[in-house]
Amino acid sequence: MHDMTVQLTVEGNTCSDIFARCDDIDCRSHCKSLHGARSFGFICDDFNLCTCFFNQDSPSPNICHAGVGTCFQGECDLSCCNARCASTFFKEASGTCVPNPGTKDRCVCSYRS
Repeated sequence: MHDMTVQLTVEGNTCSDIFARCDDIDCRSHCKSLHGARSFGFICDDFNLCTCFFNQDSPSPNICHAGVGTCFQGECDLSCCNARCASTFFKEASGTCVPNPGTKDRCVCSYRS
């Protein structure tokens, strides 16, 4: 297993969402089929989960989601997660600690694009 650091920069109407493990789906194809021409990229994050990046329609009320790693040696702390989300997205964002069986818990941010 290798460490991968991803710097997220979210601007304007960009959005991301997290899906199944990359070894269970073809992440690139999944993102393209789901978001079509609005899709502009994907990553398999530190937890090998497929994250799609796409342009969201301006009037969309949808919430976007992005994983931003762990806090405190793998045990997710809600205050740490919320602070990490706020500093990453520079807008109204909240964090949730998500259990990840067999590995470290992860911090997932919810934000509006």
